[in-house]
Amino acid sequence: MSQIFRKTLTTHHFDLDWNRHVTSRTYERFAYDARCEVLKEFGYPIEQMLSTNISYIPGSTYVRFLSQQFVNAKITVESQVYRMDQGILFWKQTILGGDGKKACELETTSRLVQDGKNIIIAAIPEINVIIPYEFTIHPKPTMQNTVEHDYYIPFSDMNCFWNLPSDAIWKVFEEGRFLFFKEIVDLNLIKETDSTTFFMGGEIIIHKQPDPGSHVKILSWIESFEKIRFYFRQDIVDLKGNLLVSMKDEQLFVSLSTSRPRRAPAAFFDKIERFIE
Repeated sequence: MSQIFRKTLTTHHFDLDWNRHVTSRTYERFAYDARCEVLKEFGYPIEQMLSTNISYIPGSTYVRFLSQQFVNAKITVESQVYRMDQGILFWKQTILGGDGKKACELETTSRLVQDGKNIIIAAIPEINVIIPYEFTIHPKPTMQNTVEHDYYIPFSDMNCFWNLPSDAIWKVFEEGRFLFFKEIVDLNLIKETDSTTFFMGGEIIIHKQPDPGSHVKILSWIESFEKIRFYFRQDIVDLKGNLLVSMKDEQLFVSLSTSRPRRAPAAFFDKIERFIE
């Protein structure tokens, strides 16, 4: 069984989203910070990695959000790490709010790469008792009706390893959601129908890291639609159509005024129906 490492961080005003809750990207940044601390415990502090040309390469992620957090919350990240085949690291992390209750759960993979080869950290236990989440993302149907947006990945999203951290990729998908709803649904419906959606969790599969400074396309559509929730799909592709990253996220309809779950407004369904698989 892997050791549990703990790190406590505090949320700030700049961590809040437009709903005044801590953003999903903040949880990922906190989890990444905790991963770096764990790697330091195993003899790979970030300064040494940079000086010896070792890069941290993020992998795929499964995430669930369990309770909302606000400003000045004391967040504790509990981390376990296991070694998979070919040196891939599997991270199982729980983020606890100030009340000790679970706020977020993450399963993610990453690699340490030097001179094009994965580093194998023998001190990290092999994965044998933990069964990783099984991803449900399927390829976009051939004739699927999608909304397409151009997106530029700024160099300023690049980290010290000169690649995109996971939270920067989450940011692309967050932008894609807003672009979809602005174009297809109309953001004014939020106030008119007293309805918004909460990001409850999702899956992200990185097939190939997008390059900082590159132009990509975001393809967006709806996988399935239920009474109070829907599953939103997005692909990031390069300008030649090559698939880079895929995401599937669960969106829950809630009342804007009460934050309680509610049925989807008919006006919303009417606008997005043609984009459902």
